[in-house]
Amino acid sequence: MTLEKMLWLASVLSAGCGLTSVDERADDSRSGFHDVTVRWHIRNVDGTVMRSCPAGYTTLVTHLYSVGFMEPPDALVTTPCTPEGSLTRPVATAGDLKADETCDQSVTVCGFYPYSPTKDIWMDITEETQSVYAAKSFYYHVEALASSTTIDFDIYPDGGVAVAAWSLTSSLTSARLTSCATARVDEIEYAVRPYGDDTAPLVVGGRWPCTQVDPYFYYDPDGNSTLFDPDEYELGTGHTRGYLPGDYYVELRAKRAGVIVGRGEGSFVGRGENEAHRINGTEIPIDNQ
Repeated sequence: MTLEKMLWLASVLSAGCGLTSVDERADDSRSGFHDVTVRWHIRNVDGTVMRSCPAGYTTLVTHLYSVGFMEPPDALVTTPCTPEGSLTRPVATAGDLKADETCDQSVTVCGFYPYSPTKDIWMDITEETQSVYAAKSFYYHVEALASSTTIDFDIYPDGGVAVAAWSLTSSLTSARLTSCATARVDEIEYAVRPYGDDTAPLVVGGRWPCTQVDPYFYYDPDGNSTLFDPDEYELGTGHTRGYLPGDYYVELRAKRAGVIVGRGEGSFVGRGENEAHRINGTEIPIDNQ
């Protein structure tokens, strides 16, 4: 073999070695780490923080997962239950982690778990065996974790919350209004009483900016997102404080500079263990629009 041919063969073999197989990649190439701080507040339905965790429930589990609850989690943290507290963990937004099982060569990315900037995060109040739960927080969805972030969970073991996604209409034409600015509405207030008891007073529970996008819920309480992509006429979302289990009547009030300019009627079912229920009827006619 000539020297020229030997050099050519060596160059071919060298080029082939550059095509690293998945088995030869680094066992842990995770990168783009950002700190996620989770703060929790276990509350009575009146909003005050409980003096202690629910009796018999001694454990908190914090789940930090890549989107779709992909295994393994970024972090699965078990701590003694306290009514309030916080923890911080770094989570990866790129790269892979080698799996324990044998690599299947038929899979394009075999034997590795991928990590992405999209995260799903929640908490459980449970006992040592983690088979019975006093309550679970709502899933907090991070579409793209680009920096360190802090998440606050209010958890109501004895009750649940209601979720609203409001739209505004003209009281004159019944046409839907395309924005809070068009309706000149800056705030949405809600007031609640037991359903079926017309003599009970309506009690104001809270208020939201008209354009608020609730990071814990979007228009459907079965999911949540920091992105808002519901029906084009749903202009904002919010969740209530905790309520005891039961049926409730709710009045949504559109306000302009503190003055009520529209009212809508609805209802929701209060549930225990921090469950959520969507408010039925969140369309608010705006006076003289």
